[in-house]
Amino acid sequence: MDQGLAAFFASMAALLGALIGGGFSARAARIGGEKTVEAARQQVRDQAQAEADRWLLQARHDAYQVILGAIDAYTDALILPTTEAQAVEAAKQRFRSAELRVKVVGPETVRSAANELSLTFIGVQRVLDDEQPIESWMARRIEEHHDAFVKAVTAVYAWDADATRDVP
Repeated sequence: MDQGLAAFFASMAALLGALIGGGFSARAARIGGEKTVEAARQQVRDQAQAEADRWLLQARHDAYQVILGAIDAYTDALILPTTEAQAVEAAKQRFRSAELRVKVVGPETVRSAANELSLTFIGVQRVLDDEQPIESWMARRIEEHHDAFVKAVTAVYAWDADATRDVP
């Protein structure tokens, strides 16, 4: 009877050990599965963010290309004395349309630089509307704001983290 009882207790201990071990194994498998699912979700989020960043960079690139062309056309239309009023108006509308695209895609530093350039153009346009001559300082101011805009755009494309600290 002692041997039978010892065998019974040994089998009960083995069964209890198997149940506890199985429980821990199941828990570990569940935790591992949850970690795998979370890692997959994070990878999808990271890929989506990378794709959104690529899209935004392309949208910014397109908007910047359009506005840079519009800036040149509008500057020429304002500064050249032979330009007809219709050409000035067309160049102004092209610039405003391009400026709106830049306002949509940003970032704030580029929006601000585009706005400063726009205000400069408005000031020069008012001088022309009053039938006053364009003075050299006006052309310089346009050039200064154009350069500031180009610098802001360049910072968007910069690889240097310090240069892009304000770029979202």
